[in-house]
Amino acid sequence: MSDKKLYCYLRVSTKVQEEEGNSIENQRHIGQKISKTLGMEYVEMNEGGLSSMSKSRPKLEELKQGMSIGRVKNLWYYSRSRWTRNEIEDGLIRLNYFRKYKVSVFEGESGSKRSFTSSQDRMLDSIFTTVQQFDREQRREVSISGKKHMSRQHGDTGVFMGGTINYGYKNVDKRWEIDEEGSKYVKKIFQMYEQGISIKKIKVFLDSEGVKPRRSNTWNLHTILTMLKNRVYVGEYIWKDKESEEEFKIVLPQIISHSLFNRVQKKIEKNIKHKGNNSRKFECLLSDLLVCSCGQNITGRVRINKVRSQKMYGCRSSERNWKGVDTNPCKNNRTMNMDNTDSLIVNRIKEVVGDSSILKEKFKKEVLDKKFTDSKQISESKKNLERSIKGLDQQIDTTIQSISVNEVNKMLKKIDDKRYKGISTVLEEELMSLEDSKKTHIQEIDDLDNQKEWVDWISKYGDDISEQFENPTSKLLEGIIDHITVSPVLGETREGKDTQRGHIFNIKFKLPIVNDGIEYKNDKKKSDGYSLKDGKKSVKTDELLTMNGRPSKKKVELKRYNPNSFNGDGFS
Repeated sequence: MSDKKLYCYLRVSTKVQEEEGNSIENQRHIGQKISKTLGMEYVEMNEGGLSSMSKSRPKLEELKQGMSIGRVKNLWYYSRSRWTRNEIEDGLIRLNYFRKYKVSVFEGESGSKRSFTSSQDRMLDSIFTTVQQFDREQRREVSISGKKHMSRQHGDTGVFMGGTINYGYKNVDKRWEIDEEGSKYVKKIFQMYEQGISIKKIKVFLDSEGVKPRRSNTWNLHTILTMLKNRVYVGEYIWKDKESEEEFKIVLPQIISHSLFNRVQKKIEKNIKHKGNNSRKFECLLSDLLVCSCGQNITGRVRINKVRSQKMYGCRSSERNWKGVDTNPCKNNRTMNMDNTDSLIVNRIKEVVGDSSILKEKFKKEVLDKKFTDSKQISESKKNLERSIKGLDQQIDTTIQSISVNEVNKMLKKIDDKRYKGISTVLEEELMSLEDSKKTHIQEIDDLDNQKEWVDWISKYGDDISEQFENPTSKLLEGIIDHITVSPVLGETREGKDTQRGHIFNIKFKLPIVNDGIEYKNDKKKSDGYSLKDGKKSVKTDELLTMNGRPSKKKVELKRYNPNSFNGDGFS
């Protein structure tokens, strides 16, 4: 019978497992003793070392289920802190289970019975539980405060705050340090992917080399992709406290340069464009360059009707919405004739290239040598920027520490509110400035990579640029173009509703060659030398690609769409 059984709930906090008197074995011994004294059968419900803060406690849930069906009539636990430390949870169990289902509850080494009958007993019970809750909250605040202090004082030295150490690193005296053997393969993974080697082939290489990940014998494709996207390898790690959900920035020793990381992210994004596009069995000249003003990729597809098939470009948002994937609203809902689009874009690029002083045969090599330097100098510039970023990380950490000190001084009433706000304003502005500088440096590294690609592109195509554009390839265009933004052009119907009349394009080059120029020191004596005058990086098409697929220069009253979700080159 259920009333002849004593269900004994055993649990220890992971932090106090070794604490005298609280061990599972000791609780078991006391529970057995109490059962014998009460003349009941001992039934053990062992929760092990799960924290009272854990969202999942299966034995507790089993007990609650047992109480609701009348199977559990008698319950014992060592102390209320082993049962639950949450006042609200304890109160709800007391109300919805103990009193509702008339469960006899016994506590502690003496096995004293809890009373829920008199108002005095209930008041004392509530006070006791509240005190426990206060103690728990206080302990958590101290813990979080300690973590904050640790991260702010030692965040720039790679302090280990708990959790899992990423592959390529190791925990040495509670510090993140580079694992020489592991980091060698981390670098190899990034380098191989940048070289165009697929994730599947990278996996085969790692397995064949006998290299093992942390938790299995062979590599997983998803694991490798996650590594390639993880900013921890450029020294940026955000540790999140599970209880408070607060985030702490930790600066780690860097394995991968920002330059290599940025290039890999571009390649990942490019490869995602191609993934699963089964209809793309033909060359799409601009598919890797076209971006819709809504932020989605524009891809090539084939439209087949009863008469013929047509090659088209279209925004992926319509395709994704059709598949049930939520995307930003896009008014660029018409496709574009591929041949006509290619012709319009290539002709505009050809015009810019033909007019560019940088690319004119007479000055090409000399200007490039003077303006963009060689590969060795570019690499050195990138190294200098990487060093500057490390210095900025240290300054950022110092500023965060100062913010922490200011908050403590306010709490201790060492400074008044006016002085606190004044110091906070200065420090927050300083922090924002440092973080902006870091972002600028990372962008400068990206620009240097573009310069390197540019130098390589010129060396490959420069001798015969104009002729190359007579029959352009995707590779040729990708060497000179960063991306091309496609914006819908809207008109109005007779009823006053928006309707799409066509498309217009904004072509962004990798370097400022739009309307650039060369200025001679002396026009009459050109041998005295010259300087290069930068142009712009982007140019808009003068022509509107209409819905019939043909370019038009006809002037009509048009609206140009610029969604807030895309901070690129949409038109307003």
